[in-house]
Amino acid sequence: MIWFFLFIFVGVFLWLANLQIISLGRDWPVILIVFGLLMLLGVRRRSRKNRILNDLEHGKISVEEAEDKLIDS
Repeated sequence: MIWFFLFIFVGVFLWLANLQIISLGRDWPVILIVFGLLMLLGVRRRSRKNRILNDLEHGKISVEEAEDKLIDS
């Protein structure tokens, strides 16, 4: 799924560079920063989901609590 967003982001970035709205030589760190933030948010979201499911499997929370937490996240 992250590859989908990566391709869209790189495509838009190259398109804007081609239109000379941004400079590829100057703005390339933006790609790294945004991609890193997207990865960080994705890992954090998956980590929260895995923790909720693990708690559910071990009987620490009920199905309703897990459902509420998954909807809130």
